Amino acid sequence: MAAVDRRSFLTGTAAAVAAATLPLDALATASDLLTGEASISNRALRALRSAVDGPVLARGSRGYGTARLVYNERFDGLRPQAVVEPLNVRDVQAVVRWAQRYGVRIVAKGGGHSYAGYSTLANGIVVDMNRIAGVSPKAGNTRVNVGAGAQLIDVYAGLARRGVTVPAGSCPSVGVGGHALGGGMGLAGRRFGLLSDNMTALTIVTADGRIRRVDRDTNPDLFWACRGGGGGNFGIVTGFQFKTHRARSASWFNITWPWAAASEALEAWQRLLPGATDELTAIFHLITSGSGPPQVSCDGQFFGSESQLRATIRPLLEHGAQLSIGTEAYLPLMLRWAGCLGDPLRSCHTKHTSGGGTLPRAAFFAKSDYVDQPLSSAGRRTAIDWIERRNANPSLGSGALLLDSYGGALNRPKPGATAFVHRDELFCIQYGAYFEGATAQRASKSWIAGAHKAMRPYVSGQAYQNYIDASLPNWQRAYYATNLPRLRQVKQTYDPNFFFRFPQAIPPAG
Repeated sequence: MAAVDRRSFLTGTAAAVAAATLPLDALATASDLLTGEASISNRALRALRSAVDGPVLARGSRGYGTARLVYNERFDGLRPQAVVEPLNVRDVQAVVRWAQRYGVRIVAKGGGHSYAGYSTLANGIVVDMNRIAGVSPKAGNTRVNVGAGAQLIDVYAGLARRGVTVPAGSCPSVGVGGHALGGGMGLAGRRFGLLSDNMTALTIVTADGRIRRVDRDTNPDLFWACRGGGGGNFGIVTGFQFKTHRARSASWFNITWPWAAASEALEAWQRLLPGATDELTAIFHLITSGSGPPQVSCDGQFFGSESQLRATIRPLLEHGAQLSIGTEAYLPLMLRWAGCLGDPLRSCHTKHTSGGGTLPRAAFFAKSDYVDQPLSSAGRRTAIDWIERRNANPSLGSGALLLDSYGGALNRPKPGATAFVHRDELFCIQYGAYFEGATAQRASKSWIAGAHKAMRPYVSGQAYQNYIDASLPNWQRAYYATNLPRLRQVKQTYDPNFFFRFPQAIPPAG
């Protein structure tokens, strides 16, 4: 039996729930960023085309129809005035200066996975970074330069031939830019930390149109803010340098339990991980797929032998547990987590985002929570109950609670060491609801809001900024907590006029 990939859990049998395009009035996010922008004149668009070397795809032009799309089909009704695809940092600089001159709103897009749709807008310009996507190992393979538009599976592939990797997520078509800027959790996280923890430098175009090199010694306040402060807040990043780690292979496992043992399995998982070796990262799943009974399982990655892994996870192998286990070279393992094992690498991308991509988009809602104390029996029962509620009406689509283990290298830095403040948490819960059609959309929105509300007594009050949620109250504190005042001051320094803004952008301090 093969381990079930995380992407399949997140999409909930994506082929079955692939949603039709929904009208703009069905969108959950509403602000002047997304609606009500004034149209951009033809004169301004001509000036933009003259300013950049990369393509400018205006409404009605060839390629615009797919270039404007993002991953979440809920936002298919949004039609930016144009999509520009810069070829290099000079093009990005030219776009920012042009936008300042003409008073046009712009947003950057990497893989287009912003959960709240913040990598697109109804009018204004999308700056699609897909052509700035190189992966160039440096310094004896201890560092790698990565273009901000690179997708994670391509980063893994570019490093695997050198026997190294960076710790990042498992969804293959996520863009490295937004992922790294908001933290960047993945299945190597407890061993090597967040992707942002491994960032050593970046290049960014700020609101004044300047190209800035950023590291510990140059613009150190901005470097601090870009390691967890979230994508889109401080400028448009065009490239990163990351520290790499030796990783030629790793072990993996998948455990399933009978649904009746879900509470006992969750209790064993949440008690094991905090004290477990850093070599282990594990994700616990409570799932309803839209057909059949709900499922409880755990996937994990381990930097060591299968025998060591078996010994480490022995406390989980009770209550009717069924174990699959193996060892793979690192790139095939990343393809396994992506749901692409055995498929050509070029197909392991979302359709239309890369040549040969075959992975579907999806329509979904998502929320998140952090948990800093083990869930009580009542907390576990609440989580299980909400999966059972959704499972009782399979026509609504799939639903999931995915629990990402923290600890190890993830929790070693102090909360203020970088902008990523969530260093004292046991795990993160991601709530997901996938659907097809307007009726299921309304019910899915209600279900995920209800599950999130029901878990309030059992969570810490913090949330993961990479799972950005347009309906989250008190989001500034949930995402940034005690780091918020410093982040606002950095925003004041580099973007005092709030040029880079969206409904949950960090505001300037002034």
